[in-house]
Amino acid sequence: MSPFASITDRLLKDVASLVADRTGVAGIATPVPRLTVWTSTVTTLPTPAVFEPMLYAVLRGTKLLIMGANRFELEAGACAASSFGLPFLHQFTAATRDQPYVAISLHLDTALLTHVMLNMPKREDHWTCAVAAGDLSGPVGEPLARLVGLLHTPEDIGMLGLHYESELYYRLLQSPMGDTLRQIGQRNERFQQIKMAADWLASNHNEAVNISDLAASAGMSVTSFHRHFKGGTGFSPLAFQRHIRLLEARKLLASGSANVSRIAYQVGYVSPSQFSREYKSMFGSSPVNDLQR
Repeated sequence: MSPFASITDRLLKDVASLVADRTGVAGIATPVPRLTVWTSTVTTLPTPAVFEPMLYAVLRGTKLLIMGANRFELEAGACAASSFGLPFLHQFTAATRDQPYVAISLHLDTALLTHVMLNMPKREDHWTCAVAAGDLSGPVGEPLARLVGLLHTPEDIGMLGLHYESELYYRLLQSPMGDTLRQIGQRNERFQQIKMAADWLASNHNEAVNISDLAASAGMSVTSFHRHFKGGTGFSPLAFQRHIRLLEARKLLASGSANVSRIAYQVGYVSPSQFSREYKSMFGSSPVNDLQR
């Protein structure tokens, strides 16, 4: 058996009791801080969400991630990491009741990751996309397996969890995903400018945006800002804001607390009809139908 298969088999055994007898799509919190187990017995349509700073690893089945211009098809043993929150579409394309999809995610402790990075030999900063894909082969898989293995000995989590997580971050920073994760703690001016712009768009999704002003605040020309923003996030600035608006609209619809037109204006649209078209294009269902549901 290859070491690669061995790691995924170990991880599957460690989470087997959590996913047993689950049906549909489920996210299961665990005693290990920020560690979640995911499973699905069905394939799904593309579903929007936000990829927070995290490591995500597929143990069985296939998951498709689409982040703007970036597309990742993750099969068993593959993983992805993000350095800041990005809107994305995800889809389970290989999942059945007999062979359910299984994955794990670890939301990153950014303070701990920065501490590990600062105690490593310094590397030259490289501008790269805020999401990267890799796999569990080599040094990355072992500390992850030890961290997940603590599910069997929860009394050891307080003593050993921090050590295993620190080692995992160390190995991730050395891996091909390292350039992306080093963005969390580095002072790369270009990355910080793009992150600040993305954070502003997310926090002010209901406001009209002037790209010239946003580019100027980032210290770039409009052309340079568009190029660097899309290179870092996979989205144009307006597409990024639109995704955030529509995700917020879906949350409001799920609460059932307002009508469709009011929600359209609340998230920043000036035309309810445009909102309905873009909502249906993204989610595959009209906002009226989702509100009724």
